Parts: sequence; structure tokens; C-alpha cells
Amino acid sequence: MGFWSLGTLRQPKAQDIKWRKSPRGEYYRLFMIDDFSELKLDNVGGVYLLWHGGIKPSWLVAGATEDLGHSFVELSHDRDIREYDNRGGVFMSWSPIKEDFREGVVHFIAKHTDPTFECDFDSRSEPIPVLLPR
Repeated sequence: MGFWSLGTLRQPKAQDIKWRKSPRGEYYRLFMIDDFSELKLDNVGGVYLLWHGGIKPSWLVAGATEDLGHSFVELSHDRDIREYDNRGGVFMSWSPIKEDFREGVVHFIAKHTDPTFECDFDSRSEPIPVLLPR
């Protein structure tokens, strides 16, 4: 019997928020995108996540935004994030989450991934468990 199956202690089921991939079924590389407008994310709200691959992959940052297109453009200009592109590439994904749930999703991700960069979210929000990109 697992720990979470004891009595009233129950782990909330993680939601599959369907992290977006390219039409080829691969996660996008942040610094390989020339024109973010082609992703049709301008004025689309949701949650994003960046990570890098390589020998020691790690989560970089998660965030909630009202404009994913603008956020990805800003992230692509961040010199600190660009440093990780040489360590196996910086990958990105997003999910169009309703505004009421975004902060909770980012809270959960920040709490469970130990990202390299600080994630901006309302710490008073209840963490909402989600499945991470795989």
C-alpha cells in the first residue's frame, strides 16, 4: 500500500494539460524559432515552461502570461537563458490554461521542478498538480 493511499491522505491527481509540440511531435527549441508569430500565440494566455537538454538537463523557468507570443519573444532575448542553449538546447512548451488556474499551475511546477530561474507566481495560490512534458 502506497503512502498516498492511506486514509484521508490523498494525492490530488495530476492534470494532463497537453503541453504543445511541433507538428513533427517534438518540443520546440526556443532559439531555433525565427518568427514567433507563426506559432499564433499572440494574445493567447496560458502557462509556459522552458528546460534544457544535454548531459545534465534541468528545468529553467515556468510562468503564466496573458500573451504567450510576447513572453516567448522576451524569453528569447534573455541572455541568461541563452547561456543554456550550448548545454543541449533550450526547449519550450506551453498550454493555454484559463486565467483562474494559471498561478496554481506555475506554483506547482516551481515547487516540484526546482527551476534554475525564479518563477513569478502568486504564492498564495493553491498548487495545481499537472503532468510535466515528457
